[in-house]
Amino acid sequence: MIETALAIAFFSTLITSLVLLILLARRILLPEGVARVEVNERRTLDAQLGNKLLDALSAAGIALPSACGGKGTCGQCRIDVVGDAPPALPTDAARLDRRELAQGTRLACQLTLRGDLRIRIPDEIFGVRQWSCRVRSARCVGTMIREIVAELPGDERLDFRAGSFVQVTVPPYRARYRDFPIETEVRPEWDRLNLWRHEVASSAPVTRAYSLANAPEEDRQATLLVRLATPPPAAPEDVPPGIASSYLFSIEAGDSIDLAGPYGHFFASEGDAEMIFVGGGAGMAPLRSHILHQLGALRTQRRIGFWYGARHRRELLYADLFEGLAAEHPNFHWTPALSEPRPGDAWTGAVGFIHEVLESSYLAHHSQPENCEYYLCGPPLMARATCAMLARLGVPPENVHFDDFGA
Repeated sequence: MIETALAIAFFSTLITSLVLLILLARRILLPEGVARVEVNERRTLDAQLGNKLLDALSAAGIALPSACGGKGTCGQCRIDVVGDAPPALPTDAARLDRRELAQGTRLACQLTLRGDLRIRIPDEIFGVRQWSCRVRSARCVGTMIREIVAELPGDERLDFRAGSFVQVTVPPYRARYRDFPIETEVRPEWDRLNLWRHEVASSAPVTRAYSLANAPEEDRQATLLVRLATPPPAAPEDVPPGIASSYLFSIEAGDSIDLAGPYGHFFASEGDAEMIFVGGGAGMAPLRSHILHQLGALRTQRRIGFWYGARHRRELLYADLFEGLAAEHPNFHWTPALSEPRPGDAWTGAVGFIHEVLESSYLAHHSQPENCEYYLCGPPLMARATCAMLARLGVPPENVHFDDFGA
């Protein structure tokens, strides 16, 4: 009897101690109260202690870019803490260099509010807007790339610079690939790849970044190029396809999408240096915007070259557009190259990886390649290979600009 009573008392004490420890930990990790956040000395907001700074700013209508949806993997939601910055987390260190960490730069999605805070963000963030847009058109311009043209509501206009991007927020949804509105000419390739078997679902909103493919003068719309993110061929059967890209492949004219923007840093420098654009895949988007703006609104006389790589002819985007621009503008030339042309392509153009074609057909004979400006956007392997080639030719890093979006 005594042993039973002692056992009950022991376990009661143990449980009470564990509960107290949990409550104490909760109080430390999720403190109650309100934090005051001062932004750029121009706005102050109150936020719940324990919340992430990114969520607090978003709730106050300050939309920092965050293509990964707050997971700490894209590194876009950078802020500078004024005064003593909280200790950096491993996720901060993975995306920020030592100098940035030392000066108080942190990722807003990783910073938990534990007290009042003073921060600085780029002033242009205050100009970011959010819209629910109507889809005017949605079509496949490549086997795995879909062009979506979204109209802004009412008399709204998207005031942006060439090279900017927007964020698309996808709602919770469930979809089957076999129900996607895919054009007849693309279906044979989807059959070959057995894409119709995929299903995708999301129980929470997801945000992703997409570069704008339209020129800034087309400010009543947002043109996006979406690459379908499917599992690699060797991936297990249960690996899901991309949530955001699958959703954007499922929509059609008349549907709506939620956009926020503009954001960006992939802008052209002013001057008269020769501009060389190098791209592949959905990296076409910002390069198309730049070239249309340079040759259209700016009527630049700068020499401009565009080298674009694709595997086969079906993946060669906007060929007619750029051939027309080259015929109309003597200062513009474009060189497409196919790395794996098919017998039915009847291809007579350049063959090979685009960085190799650029070097062998042009830069190797250029008198001053180091004085050109280079704008890159495409698959990571393409970007790395191009940067290595340019470094070998003596091009200084400050003359090479690249964008990770839309590749």
